[in-house]
Amino acid sequence: AKAYSRRIQRRSQRESWERYVSSLNSTISSKKLWEKVKKASGIFTDHNINILYQNGIPVTSLQDIANCIAFTLSQTSNSNAYPSSFQNHKKLAEKQKLNFKSNSYAPYNTDFTFHELKVCLSEVEKTSPGPDNISYQMIKHLSNSSLQNLLHLYNRIWHEHCFPSSWQQAIIIPIPKPGKDPSNTLNYRPIALTNCLCKLMEKMVNRRLVYYLEHNKILSPFQSGFRPGRCTIDNLLALETDIRTTFLKRQHLVAIFDIEKPV
Repeated sequence: AKAYSRRIQRRSQRESWERYVSSLNSTISSKKLWEKVKKASGIFTDHNINILYQNGIPVTSLQDIANCIAFTLSQTSNSNAYPSSFQNHKKLAEKQKLNFKSNSYAPYNTDFTFHELKVCLSEVEKTSPGPDNISYQMIKHLSNSSLQNLLHLYNRIWHEHCFPSSWQQAIIIPIPKPGKDPSNTLNYRPIALTNCLCKLMEKMVNRRLVYYLEHNKILSPFQSGFRPGRCTIDNLLALETDIRTTFLKRQHLVAIFDIEKPV
């Protein structure tokens, strides 16, 4: 029985490895590729926060650590960091009510279809759930009847312009920046875990907006981030080409970078 058990275990390990390796192909992104390489090499990042220093004083309690990081993140996103002129403009803009009415027919204002829901659901990746603990896997296992009910809910939200208050909540996970001192609260970037039901509807809206912006050529041709078929490396290659051309022509080239806390 032990020998049979070992054979089953070895066969399962071999089949698992073959499936793992077969997933590495020409269509995989560089991010996914390196994730798989690190996992295969046994390289895992420890994100546990054991100690922080605030004004030179060590902080070891998990609750106090969370409060310290939360305070730092709140200051980074605080409106007081903006110039007074922008703060006044922001206050006036936020007081104005949005007008959702439109006399002109636009395809992006129509009801969402079941096909759109299924397509977006097939494209989501396995991510952690938000405060409601409903994962994408749970949504994917819903019956067509239940998905129709979900679609009806989305269309009601779409028509009534009433966004669920619970969808405005998120779980904030602090991730240490690579190569930075983990005991400094400034060396963490926040990851927000929002509800998957909310992200699924956002994905459906985003697909319509992206199509409209790309089809009507509204986006700047110099924008490469968050666009299908393009990436930020395109901008780096364009900059390198401009630098080489400038050297050859013995001219000057000015490049402006916004590199405050880049990593």
